[in-house]
Amino acid sequence: MNNVLYNYSLYFLLIAVICGYMIYIYKKYEEKVAIKEARELAYKLMLTAEKLFVKGDEKFIWVVNKFYNMLPEYTKNLFTEEDVENFIQKSFDEIKDILDDGMKNNSINK
Repeated sequence: MNNVLYNYSLYFLLIAVICGYMIYIYKKYEEKVAIKEARELAYKLMLTAEKLFVKGDEKFIWVVNKFYNMLPEYTKNLFTEEDVENFIQKSFDEIKDILDDGMKNNSINK
C-alpha cells in the first residue's frame, strides 16, 4: 500500500492542487470560468487515462470516477455521476471536433 502511495504521490498531489485551483477559480470568477476550468481538468484527466489504460471503456470510467471524486462534497449533491459522464462525453466530442479541422464546427464524422 505504501509503495502505491509513493509511486503515485505526484499524481495525488497534482489532483489535489487542481481541485483547490478549481474551487478558487469558481469562487473568484463564478460559473462560466469554472466550467472552462472543469473542461480543462477533464482534458488533463483524459490525457492521463490515455497513458495509463489500453481499453477505451477503462479510460472513460477512470476519467469519470476521478472527476466525480474530485468534486467538493456540496457539489456532489447537485450533480450525479451520470451528469459527469455526459459532461465528460461532451468535452471529449468537442476535442475530437476541434482536432479534425482545427475549428469547433460540429464537423466530426460519427
